[in-house]
Amino acid sequence: MKLEEGLSLRSAVALLFVFYVGHLGVYHGAGGMGADAPVAMLLGLGMSVPMLLIFGRLTRLLPGMNLFEMLDYGFGRVISYGISVLYFVYFLLLASSVLGQMEFVRLVSLSHTPLIVLLLLFFAAAAYFAHWGVLPMGKWSVLVIIIVVAIAVLLSALSMHNIRVSNLQSIGIGENRALLWGGYQFMVMPLGAGVVLLALLGRGTKWVSFYKVFFFGAALATLFFLWVFLRDFAILGASGMERLRYPAYHAASGIRVGAGGGRMESLVTVWVLLSVLTMLAVCLYASASALRRVTGRQKNTGMLIPVVVLALGLTVFWGMGLVERTSVEAIYLRYAPVVQGGIPVLLWVAAEVKVRR
Repeated sequence: MKLEEGLSLRSAVALLFVFYVGHLGVYHGAGGMGADAPVAMLLGLGMSVPMLLIFGRLTRLLPGMNLFEMLDYGFGRVISYGISVLYFVYFLLLASSVLGQMEFVRLVSLSHTPLIVLLLLFFAAAAYFAHWGVLPMGKWSVLVIIIVVAIAVLLSALSMHNIRVSNLQSIGIGENRALLWGGYQFMVMPLGAGVVLLALLGRGTKWVSFYKVFFFGAALATLFFLWVFLRDFAILGASGMERLRYPAYHAASGIRVGAGGGRMESLVTVWVLLSVLTMLAVCLYASASALRRVTGRQKNTGMLIPVVVLALGLTVFWGMGLVERTSVEAIYLRYAPVVQGGIPVLLWVAAEVKVRR
């Protein structure tokens, strides 16, 4: 891997946005909430605000430091080693979460391709992107966000004749407990991306206003998912959104173009592939940085190979059905508060004390 020159504001926001899209992919935030999903999305964004402020404050207190250098400063070298191991496992979990999106791609486009072959190709491509470092990934993310938004705009324009505004009348506010749980699930998304971004920081990114980065990324992603969700809800209705596993794909399948009735749902697959590839590359890079910190290496060179092997092995392990998917999601949702909330809060308090002294 190459040394970083620093992310621009545009590249950092694009990285966060593409990370969100890659994490949710074709599910585009439905999360099993049905008609309550828009309220849960906005609730999740509001719930993430305090931690996003803390992330921004950390970058102000400790400019030019990445997550692991912050841990060294706040907790000391010995304790930070143990915490770095936790983050290494966390980034591997994020990397292996692409399994669901790969299953979608195989189901709708490459049904005769074994899942292991698809995963090998994807991890190899993501490792190639990660090898070139954060700055090229940031520039690549800007291109991806343009393509993803352009696809969403095109599909929205072509599906206008399928939209039934009356379907939106069923959107409302459900039970408080269900909404809180849905809001928590959506809160995990921007906070997870924020932690990853902290791991990607370099000494050349001091000047970036990270308050803007964290809030712009989270707000833009939430608005994007709201837009796509409401469009698909207006097309499929409440029953379709709850019944269908991939609502974005099914909503696009009703589009016919030209005299031959050309289909457009393949654009959804392109959207998923590009965003998931970028998210995976970012997670692999963050994992390699954590492993470098644990092993004491000065550079990330050579760290990607063991990271890719471990992440791929973990993904295949889950893909073979050796553990239930629900238990994987439960592990992530229970693990996330520790690395997204508990440790950053303690780090913030320690940094405030030490900087003031």
